Amino acid sequence: MTDVVFLPAAVKPISLTAAKEHLRVTSTDEDALIASLIKVAAGRVETFCRRALVKQTRKLVLDCFPRVIEPQRSPLRSVSSIQYLDTAGQLQTLDASRYRVDTYSCPGRIVPAYGDSWPSTLPEPNAVIVTYVAGHLLPVTVDQTANTLTTAGHGMANGDPTRIRTVDGTLPGGLSADTDYYVVEKTSDVVKLATTSGGAAIDISAAGSGNVIGDVPEELLHAVKLILGHFYEHREENADFEIFEIPLGAEQLMMPHRVTKF
Repeated sequence: MTDVVFLPAAVKPISLTAAKEHLRVTSTDEDALIASLIKVAAGRVETFCRRALVKQTRKLVLDCFPRVIEPQRSPLRSVSSIQYLDTAGQLQTLDASRYRVDTYSCPGRIVPAYGDSWPSTLPEPNAVIVTYVAGHLLPVTVDQTANTLTTAGHGMANGDPTRIRTVDGTLPGGLSADTDYYVVEKTSDVVKLATTSGGAAIDISAAGSGNVIGDVPEELLHAVKLILGHFYEHREENADFEIFEIPLGAEQLMMPHRVTKF
């Protein structure tokens, strides 16, 4: 079984400004280095917790269909496709009506539709390829004229609570950070936000930039900062002075959010 990134996250889980504040850095001389270290630190958190902090498209490659397919990154947002080699060696795409996607469980699950079963596959390695979307935070494109937020494969339902924040950008006009909103008028790629479940869509006065919707445990974002600080201070693999391990505090913050199998 292999689970790899197909389309990586489009934005970072924390802003460059937040990272520099944590590091107590005021100059711009090392902005490129710090931006790179944010990605490295986020990757360590994601690998340890088996989570995707920011939306990414991944491919899970299996030798055959298991009873239950469990993608290796949570939260599962949606399944883009399931492809498999049939017994004749031909690549097929399984119709979405033949399986059900459980995005509420953690890890997410994909099972055959009621009364159905997985098709037979060629007994070859990598016979099944599941392309899926996972991530706590979803980068969005805001249309202030239509009052919509677009993010492909968001997997949300009407009435779902969500929040909006900006990463190195500005919030859309009419929306506030750290505020609970509710999804309304959703399609597979588009949502509108309301202040109450089932309420009227909010009138957005400006598109803003660098925005994400969703929520991520603050402990994980702080763990990213702690690991970032470690890598920033200790840049060499070998040195004459003592090199400290990844901060214990980061592991303690991550442990309650580590995803385990059923």
